[in-house]
Amino acid sequence: MTSLKMLHARLLNQQIAAHKFESPGELVKWLGAVQAQDYLGALWAVGLRLNNAAESDIEKAISNKTILRSWPMRGTLHFIAPEDARWMLQLLTPRIISRAASIYRNSGLDKKIFAKSSKVIVKALQGGKQLERKEIYRTLEEAKISTSENRGLHILGVLAQQGLICFGPRKGKQQSFVLLDEWMPETKSLKGDEAIATLAQTYFTSHGPATVQDFVWWSGLTVTDAKRGLDIIKKNFTEVKVNDNSYWMWDDALLSVEKPRATYLLPCFDQYLVGYKDRSAAVEAKFTQQIFGASNGIFASVLLINGKVGGTWKRSFYKNEVIIEIKPFKKLRGTEKARILKVAKQYSNCTAMKLKLHY
Repeated sequence: MTSLKMLHARLLNQQIAAHKFESPGELVKWLGAVQAQDYLGALWAVGLRLNNAAESDIEKAISNKTILRSWPMRGTLHFIAPEDARWMLQLLTPRIISRAASIYRNSGLDKKIFAKSSKVIVKALQGGKQLERKEIYRTLEEAKISTSENRGLHILGVLAQQGLICFGPRKGKQQSFVLLDEWMPETKSLKGDEAIATLAQTYFTSHGPATVQDFVWWSGLTVTDAKRGLDIIKKNFTEVKVNDNSYWMWDDALLSVEKPRATYLLPCFDQYLVGYKDRSAAVEAKFTQQIFGASNGIFASVLLINGKVGGTWKRSFYKNEVIIEIKPFKKLRGTEKARILKVAKQYSNCTAMKLKLHY
């Protein structure tokens, strides 16, 4: 398989080049997890993979509990299916918390403070209450628990990773926090090899062709666990070679895919790039510094042309307008500008705002 065919297969499997799901919940369930620390970017990451989606539809899915936002993997916020929340947290977050132990110690946080914070927050949220971050911070401060210098964020992250809290619907411009057990009733729990295999099945189905190393990066599993997950499910998948490396994909019909000829505006941290350890097929080496941050991974929203990153874009909002500024890596042809205009209109429709497009 050529690199271009691999990229096109990913575009199809990730629902960018073809849409087969009708609802945000179905799409998030298919992908397994959608990175979501940039909230508005995450809404577009879901919206661009659906037909005629609006941000309001995706936010309704959060309010209706068909999408859940929490910290299930890599210490980073994601959208996940609510029924997957508990087993994913149990499988993936103990290593995250353990690896961050020195950070917590340096911030003056220990098991005693996390336990006290847990009691305070449970009491504040019990009975279906929904509190914004600043309200929870105020509650913790009143209990003599300092939230300064990122301590509050560390506390919220750990308690979410332990399955105590998660994000609820937005209150104004801020999302609220709720108790996970009140927000989402108990669902079937997966453990051990069943959980690992389910995660592997989801990843290689929705993100393939991908390598074991890609799966390790995306999931945060150990190499041993990732290989075991693939071993359990790989009889249902096809192994392909790209530059002598083994990639796995679920549908061998995609082996016949042609070179991608489409243009997309992807948000920062989109799965098309952040879902893989090796992104060299999609990003030329000379452009990596313009796409990847020095300490926080991918930070740029990217212009995708024929499966490869061909520039960056930024959004800004003014009253009822969304202003999109395109920064291509090379001079654009007329046909490319026409395609960019089309996808920019899709984004403006998703935000329900008028479009202003600048190059």
